[in-house]
Amino acid sequence: MVAGFRIRTVAIEGFKGFTTRKEIEFKQRHVFLLGKNGAGKSSIVEAIRWGLFGSTRRPNEIVANRSHGGRCCVEIALNRDGKQWNLRRTLNPGSTGGSDAVLTDEHGKERLLGEIMPKLGSVDAGEGAHIIFASQEPLPRSQSGKLDSFGRTIFAQLGLTYPQALLEQMKKFLEVQELTETRLGEEITNSSQEIDGQIQQFARQRGIILRSPPWDSGHTPSVAETEVRARHLIGDITSEPIDESLLGVSLDALIDNAEDTLTDIRTQDQGTLQEELTSIVERRRYLEEFRDIHKEIEVQQSRIQDVQLQLSTTLSGDSLEHLQHSVEEELAAKSDMELRRRAVQGTIRLLDRDQADSADCPVCNTSHQRHKLKSQLQDSLRQLPDEATAPSTGLEARLKKVQTLNQESQNLRRELSELEESRRATRAQIDAEDAEQISNPVSTDNLNSIISRCLEKERSIEARIENRTDWFDAKEKRLSKLKEEHKFHELQRDLARLQQSRNQFGGVERAYQDLVVFGESVREIRQVIKTCFNEQLKKDIPGVSENLSRVFAALTNHTWYDRLTIPIDRLPELILQVASSRDPAVIGHPTGVLNGQAQSALALVPYFAFSQTDDTPTEVYLVLLDDPTQAFDEEHIEMLVERLAELGRRVQLVVASQESTRFRALLPRKFDLGSYVVVEPTSWSYHDGPVLNIECE
Repeated sequence: MVAGFRIRTVAIEGFKGFTTRKEIEFKQRHVFLLGKNGAGKSSIVEAIRWGLFGSTRRPNEIVANRSHGGRCCVEIALNRDGKQWNLRRTLNPGSTGGSDAVLTDEHGKERLLGEIMPKLGSVDAGEGAHIIFASQEPLPRSQSGKLDSFGRTIFAQLGLTYPQALLEQMKKFLEVQELTETRLGEEITNSSQEIDGQIQQFARQRGIILRSPPWDSGHTPSVAETEVRARHLIGDITSEPIDESLLGVSLDALIDNAEDTLTDIRTQDQGTLQEELTSIVERRRYLEEFRDIHKEIEVQQSRIQDVQLQLSTTLSGDSLEHLQHSVEEELAAKSDMELRRRAVQGTIRLLDRDQADSADCPVCNTSHQRHKLKSQLQDSLRQLPDEATAPSTGLEARLKKVQTLNQESQNLRRELSELEESRRATRAQIDAEDAEQISNPVSTDNLNSIISRCLEKERSIEARIENRTDWFDAKEKRLSKLKEEHKFHELQRDLARLQQSRNQFGGVERAYQDLVVFGESVREIRQVIKTCFNEQLKKDIPGVSENLSRVFAALTNHTWYDRLTIPIDRLPELILQVASSRDPAVIGHPTGVLNGQAQSALALVPYFAFSQTDDTPTEVYLVLLDDPTQAFDEEHIEMLVERLAELGRRVQLVVASQESTRFRALLPRKFDLGSYVVVEPTSWSYHDGPVLNIECE
């Protein structure tokens, strides 16, 4: 076998089916793991793969044995040139895949795994067959994620890994370059348009100011001249000499100072006058209210006198009680007369009911002649006056009028009392100075005189407020002009700044054009590399196809399909097809036309083919095959073992298979004695893991 690292022993603890530590002696020989499924063969293959790569068959696969409380660790003793190296990989606590690897040389010194075996971490570690090799030449840091294991193997075999990786890296770079060009182009265009738009906007605003300038002089003032006007305005507002502390203050600060000062004085001045006006208006309002109530009281008193006069006239010296008594007597007499009338009328109606000559008096029961008694009663009835003919004395009407006037007098006196109470309350609200001026008794003329003086004070204060308003308006106008001048200076400054930015922007645009030219250069370079790369592929792929075909034919002995081809017209894409040498056209077909055995053999072809063609010494050269005989019949199993024997002359083999009987019969015939070890997991327990029977020929 070619010199390089060879596995001497593998120690497994807490990994998948293993619990307690178990050490397997390889002695740098080939290892055949034979036995039924579920006994631990695959765990050994996976342990070697995980120890070398730190990866498993599937992403995030759990490798720690759940029933083992200790660590999960794989130790691989490697031999090179008679010297032993040790590789130990330990699972990080709480992790399902992360691990730490420690490599020590023959002197016990720790070495970096990537330094000693630079390609090791880049090789696929998926399911199935794995060819493991690592030369001292490091791989590119970034490879295409679109390449499968077959493609990477072919490019590595042809020595085109770097060109292929370079093309992919340049492709990614150009994708970023194009995005950058587009983004920067849009940003430059937008920024240029934004600057031009701002310049136009500020120029329009400046033109509006210049068409109606706020300064009185004919020439455009400088910032210093505007500052002088601002300081003079502050002096006029405060009515004080110009404060020396304002010298050297910026125009912004001066205008803010003028505005704040004017606002403070307006607030203080107008506040004082407004308070004075409010006070005098309130004084006048209380006086007017007091006057109006006093007038109502005088009117009410006059009404009471009128009612009392009418009451006295109606009584005519009589009292209300005597008048009420006279009315009661009169009403009683009328009631008696009405009763007599009704009695007489009733007696007459009673006499009319009986036609006898005599009749008894219904009152005294004395017998009378009917017609005489009736005649007497009728005479008596005629002598009694009725209500319509009875003379009216007018006593009852006088009584009603007196009662009405008396009630009206009481109501008026109650209202007068309420008005007097309101007058007392209002008088308490009147200013003490005004209260002293009110005469006693109160005079309406006196009140009107006091109110007139209040009105004169109101008009005087209002005039003062109006005069101060005009003064403030004049100062506001001057301040507004100063603000307009300030805005003009700001526009001048902004326009100068924008114009400077616009001039500097030309350098940005030139730099962007340089970036675009650089991108075009990279595209041209990549196209040249791509052309050379494809030409080299077209030159080398036929030889690769022949090599693949030779191994495929030896592994399958297919009756028709005995060739593997990679179409030249699809390069640099590597598409594996099957064909027949007996087909004159040698037409390629998808590999899906193969049966199960040929499909299984096809998966092994690249590893057999390229291991046989690699003549360079390697640091690690190992082929791991986990159950490669799936769907193989006896004939194809024998063909596989023959190919393995050929491959074993160059590399160390680790093969796991459940075809124990066939392999045990074929191994002594195909391999040299002492070149291999048979490891058979005979049983497995949950707590102790697999029991291994190791046989050395």
